[in-house]
Formats: sequence, C-alpha cells, structure tokens
Amino acid sequence: MQPLDKYYLLLQFKDRIFYKNGSEFQTFFENIMEKAFFGYQKIKPYGNKGDGGNDGYIKSLGIYYQVYAPNTPKIKEAEAANKLNEDFQKLKKEWNEIVAIKEYNFVFNDKYGGSVQDLEKAISQLKIDNQNIEFKLFLAKDLERIFFSLDESDVLILGFDINSRSTISNAHKILEKIEIELDREDIALAIRILENLKEGILELNDQEILLEYELLESRCLQKLERIDEAKAKYESIAKKYIKDPRAILYLAEICLLENKYDINLIYLEKARQIKSDHWLLKLEELIRKIHLQEIIDIKKVDENNFPSDPRIKSTYYRLYANIFDKYNENLRADSFIKNAICLNPDRFTNYLAKFEIIAHRILTEQKTLENEQEQLAKEITEVENKYSVYGGIIARNRAILNIIKIHLHIKQENELNLIDLSKETFKLSLSCYFDKTIDHILTQLLEIVSIPDNDLEELEQYLLKSNNMISDELAKALIFQFNRKNMIFPRKSGHFEELEVKWV
Repeated sequence: MQPLDKYYLLLQFKDRIFYKNGSEFQTFFENIMEKAFFGYQKIKPYGNKGDGGNDGYIKSLGIYYQVYAPNTPKIKEAEAANKLNEDFQKLKKEWNEIVAIKEYNFVFNDKYGGSVQDLEKAISQLKIDNQNIEFKLFLAKDLERIFFSLDESDVLILGFDINSRSTISNAHKILEKIEIELDREDIALAIRILENLKEGILELNDQEILLEYELLESRCLQKLERIDEAKAKYESIAKKYIKDPRAILYLAEICLLENKYDINLIYLEKARQIKSDHWLLKLEELIRKIHLQEIIDIKKVDENNFPSDPRIKSTYYRLYANIFDKYNENLRADSFIKNAICLNPDRFTNYLAKFEIIAHRILTEQKTLENEQEQLAKEITEVENKYSVYGGIIARNRAILNIIKIHLHIKQENELNLIDLSKETFKLSLSCYFDKTIDHILTQLLEIVSIPDNDLEELEQYLLKSNNMISDELAKALIFQFNRKNMIFPRKSGHFEELEVKWV
C-alpha cells in the first residue's frame, strides 16, 4: 500500500470510528475481525440468553471479544466498567466450559480518547480474581492497527476506496460532521476529530479542505474562550486565503463583542471588497445593526432571500426571530424560531434563543400564568438532558441559560435556587473571555445578589487582566457592591486608575 493510499484510508477509517456507535460499530468491528483472523466467529444473540457476554471469539485460541460503543465514551465510563465486569461474569458462567477462556478483550470505542480510570480499575480487579486469564482493553487504535494489516482486496471489500476524488469528497463530509459537533456544543469531540484527521488532511494537499479545516480549528478556539489565539489564527487564515472573506468576518464579530465598532466596520469593508454578496457578510451586517440598536425595517424581511443551505438558513431565522420579538411581533418570532430549530435541530443556540424569547415575555408581562413558567422550565430541562449526551453545554452558553433561570426564580420568589445558581453563573462567567456578553451577565448578577468579598477580589483581578473596557452599567453595579460593604474599590491592588480608564 502506497503512503498516500494509507492516508486516504485513514481518513475513511477514522470517520467510521467517530460516527459509528452501538450495533453499527459492532458490525464494523466484526467485519474487520472476520477478514483479519481466520477462525474468528461472531455470536448472534439468542432469545432471553443473549450472547452470554460473547460478541465473538477465536475458538481455537480461546480469545473472546465483547463490544461496547456508546455515543459519548467519557460520559459512559462508569457504565462501561459495569458492563465489562457483568459481561465477563456471564461469559465465564456460560462459555468457559465450551471453550476455556484464555484471553478476554473488552472492545471499547473510545473514539481515540484513550482508556478511562473506571475501566482500568475494573480490568485490574478481574486480573487479580482470574490470574489464569489475560484481560485487555481493545480501543480504537487497536482496531486501526488490525485494519491496516489487511490485504488491499479485503479493504476494498469492506467498502473503503483509495480513489483521490472520493477521498476529497469524504474529507468534506467529515468536516461537515465536525460542524455538527460544534452546533451540539461537543467541543472536546470536535477537537479530537480534528487532531486525529490533521495528518491525513495535510497529505491531501487540497487548499479548499485545508481552509475549512483551519476555520474549524479557529472556531473551536473561540468556543474554548481562547479568543486571542482564535484572532491570531483568523488573521493568519485571512492572509493565506485572500479570496475567502470568512476569517475576516469572524474577526469582525469578535470586534463587535469587544465594542470595537470602528474596527468591526473596517473588517466588514474588507470582506465586502472580497465578495460583496457572501452570506456571512450579510449576516454580520445584520448582527452589527442589532448591536448598535439600529432600526430594522421588519416589513422588508423576506424568507425567500435567505440562503438555501439549511444550517445557514437556520441562523438567519434565529436572528430575525430575536428581532421580531424585540418589535413585539410575537407570531412571527415564534414562527421563525420554530423554523430555525426545524432546519438545524442540533444547534444549541437555536434553543437558547427560543428560551430567551419566551422568558422575555414572561418577565415583561405583569400577569403570567404559572403553567407558562413551568412549561419553560420543563423545556429547558429537556434540552439540558439532550445536550448532556453530547458532553454538556459550554460555559458561555450555560451562563446565558442560567441568567434566564435566575430571572424565573426571581419571578417565582425561589430564593434558595437563586443563590446557588448565581454562584455557579459567577464562576462560569469568570472562566470566559471578557466581552459584551459576559459584561451583561456580570452586571445582572451584581444587581441581583450580594457578592462575597473573595469573589469580588477575584472579579477585580479578572477585569484588570482584560483588555476590553467595562460598560457603565457594570461599573455602577460594582460601585454599588463595594459601597454597600463600606469598602473602597479596588482594594489591595493599586490599580484604581487602570480600572477607572476602563469605566470611561
């Protein structure tokens, strides 16, 4: 097999590792094992007995395999450890007399995340209790090694190919899947996939794919709140790929959140010179109008002019839903946010926008039916549960969601939950890059609850480290907090002038 062929195959193989779960992964594993080992026999579950803890084995060698492939390995590690132990006990009871167990392999699709502590502990205990049996964790890297030992003819029979054109197409599809992981807030998985694909992507030497790859890397950095790194990377991309305006437009949006409107305008003009009709340019121009609170003629909003791509179209619907809500066009706001979710049900921010719209109505109406609040709380819980499967909600969006909950607790006079949630939101905010969004969240917290002295000191240092100015509203809220404690702000820092400049 030629080196380039291997990289083509590696991209395809890793795509299957990352996106095959449950029975799909088991079939993938079995097909490879049947090609790799003469005598490998898969076991079909039978009635109530199931497979007796044996998904497949090499009878002549007494080597057994049990497969486990959850969607999110890290979340299911305790469950995996229990399954490992339970399946082995079943295997020992039902198969040891048929063929003595010499080696037991627990096949765990870790999606290249590595082993986990619970599994290692379970394996160690089984080794102590069964010293005549060899126990192994069989991970993605182990299946990769076996896959690349196959003859080329077997690889082709398994549905892989080494055609460069189809590989380019496959690479695009894999990168599109990473977009979905970003929508789902599973940044850890998105980064792991990118890191595992990097070598293969570079070998393809396709400029279009390299651009998409680098943009995804930068967006991951943004999601991780590593904004300075993301900005540097976007600037590098803009210099390398001078005919694509997206890196410049992502920089433009960062500037908006930093209240740097003049620089934002410069970036928008640069993007306009590259491609004046680009969908992202139109979107960023709309976002600028929202931030500057400019009047938007909602009568001219035409859905037929939205881009046809479902994911992009969904973003347009979400933004206009917020705009319609601002202008009290409730029916259109509800219709647009519903369309946004239908077009891209994976994207967490679509649900977040819906919750903000509903909460805004509940909080601004003098009389709100109790069941409306309960329904919103129920929907929030359902969405939180949905995204816990993907690894949880990123800190920034969790803080925004918490603020919605906090205001609902105030409405319901639920003081206990209010305090606990405020503490969590404060910590989440300080883990994020300080910008307009975090400024607004902190302002609301400081206006609602009394912040302990230690937390105020932590907040002071956090703000001093930021290069962005704080708003007048946040400055007033900070002064209020210190005045009610009869304290001078800031204390022990000697940086009063520095903070004063940020208040201007």
